[in-house]
Amino acid sequence: MVTTDDAIAYAIPIDAINLDGDLSDWPKDMTLYKIQNAELGEIPKSNEDFQGNFRIGYNVGQSEIYIAMEISDESLVIESPDVSFWDNQDGLELYINEKSLKSGSPITQYSEYGNDRNAYGARTAWDKVEMAKNVTENGKTVEWKVKLDKPIEEGMSLGVDLVAIDKDDDDTFTWLSWGKGTQKLTNPDRLGNVIFIADNTEIGRVKGKVNTSNLQAKPIPISVRVSNTENEKMWVQTIVDSTGNFSLPLPLGNYQIEVPTKIVELDYRFHKLAPTELITFALGKDGHDPIPTLEVKMLPEPEIIPAKGLLHDFNNESKEHVDEIIMAYQAHYNIPGVSLALIKEGKVVYHKTYGVKNSVTKEPVDEKTLFEAASITKPVFAFVVLRLADRNIIDLDKPLYEYLPFEQLAKYPEYKKITARHVLIHRTGLPNWGIEMINEPGEKYGYSGEGFEYLKRVVVEITGKPIEQILNEELIAPNGLYHMEFSDSEALREVVSDGHVGNHPTNWGIPQEAGMAFSMHTEAKAFAQYALTILERKGLKPQTYSEFLKIHTESNPEFWNYPDKAEGAGLGIFIRKTDFGDTFYHGGNNGDFKCQFEVYDKLKMGYIIYTNSDTGSELTMDAWQIFVEGKKEEN
Repeated sequence: MVTTDDAIAYAIPIDAINLDGDLSDWPKDMTLYKIQNAELGEIPKSNEDFQGNFRIGYNVGQSEIYIAMEISDESLVIESPDVSFWDNQDGLELYINEKSLKSGSPITQYSEYGNDRNAYGARTAWDKVEMAKNVTENGKTVEWKVKLDKPIEEGMSLGVDLVAIDKDDDDTFTWLSWGKGTQKLTNPDRLGNVIFIADNTEIGRVKGKVNTSNLQAKPIPISVRVSNTENEKMWVQTIVDSTGNFSLPLPLGNYQIEVPTKIVELDYRFHKLAPTELITFALGKDGHDPIPTLEVKMLPEPEIIPAKGLLHDFNNESKEHVDEIIMAYQAHYNIPGVSLALIKEGKVVYHKTYGVKNSVTKEPVDEKTLFEAASITKPVFAFVVLRLADRNIIDLDKPLYEYLPFEQLAKYPEYKKITARHVLIHRTGLPNWGIEMINEPGEKYGYSGEGFEYLKRVVVEITGKPIEQILNEELIAPNGLYHMEFSDSEALREVVSDGHVGNHPTNWGIPQEAGMAFSMHTEAKAFAQYALTILERKGLKPQTYSEFLKIHTESNPEFWNYPDKAEGAGLGIFIRKTDFGDTFYHGGNNGDFKCQFEVYDKLKMGYIIYTNSDTGSELTMDAWQIFVEGKKEEN
């Protein structure tokens, strides 16, 4: 019996096993694979503190995978189900990329934290997975049985990873995985690779190097993909080490190797790697053909921003230009889907959807497809708060504590000074997320979603109504708005787009409760009606609009690149000073959805863009130049 550090495992044929946590019926000479990459938390102090490994087999007739884990852990920590979280106790995670498509496919995560089981991704239940464990005073043994939806074939490969979470009595925490890297649900190259082989398969080793010096940037995780030229179902993809070297054990045969193109993030912008040359080689008993160093370079960014904003002289030719630009961004940055609306002379002059809801299923985006609006929820909620203030239902300058105490902040007496105005202008002293005070209320700007959630609870307390009823009564119904959904429903599930990270569907789900900092789902044309409500100054008193659309606290996001122009928070919305007059705007970022809207008040011109991708920010951050202000020359 041997152990290996490689993130490539070989599943061998075995008969069906008894799923009872007892490993005595497993073959004794199977290879053990170490679970040892401490990606989060502290490195284990010793093998007694933590040591983990697994072995893996398969049954063709049953289309089943069998995994046996052995974990040494001198301190077992399990919490009760009502306080069960992934990071406060010992736990296990199993990841499977069953479709194993090179273009990306959904990864399923099965998790057990203490006695709390969860499944995320392609499946939503444990219907195809069984697990049994045997806990001892020195650790535990665990058996997994996974029924695949597709037949198992000798020679095929599959993306798989196993994670063990070690929580100790001294409160130290470690998240250890077999494959390198975190965020495995959205990054298939961070999984390990399992190859299904016969007992007598001969294994060789492939070695090579990747040169990233041409990137002229900080180190980027680079992966290599090696594919068997005689069996398209056998391929592995793994991250190279920090020096650019890679070493992979593979069955003897003929292969091709490449660094696949990918999107990387540097200095708040995304960039695309150019694909390397595809190199073919043979791996035999005595080694393999020479493999030249794989040279990695960046693809040049698209030069497509016009010198003059397209909305100024908008016509049919402009519409074609818009389509060309949107699709160029989609192609270069792997943005699956886009919803766009353009405003000129105070009305919607163009609306179009592009691409797909899901990069795997390829279901197209249409005018009914709803996207996560993320933080664009905030100005929608702010409008409602201002409506209530106009009728003296809420006082913007009265401490929220007097309406509803925030018990979890009781150890911070200064929180009792927080007002609705502080929330709307982002001066609460709260972090974006988290139950703590990091500044004195009113002291300085600090963007906070947590503050908006506190204000939501206050509004519900004051009115005695559910927040979605309030939204409908104060904003949606009076202004004839539509396609604004805030929490999970059957109707929303039928039209919602999937989010994407790295061009892979995230399957993160729809919020079960409405969150006023993040949960709105909408699309560009529908949301344009809200933007026009503001532009036409409907629904609020004139003095309230003056306060709504005035800078109360300055903040200068880097991407505007206008250090001589003021920018900052109005009452729940942002205001920007430009050569074309003031704009009101807000962006949204839920990680797998990026969006932006901005209206130039004096010009009565603007844009609304929703994307279902982490890389959609490349489009949303350039939209002000594309549609209104034209290409800005960098200093």
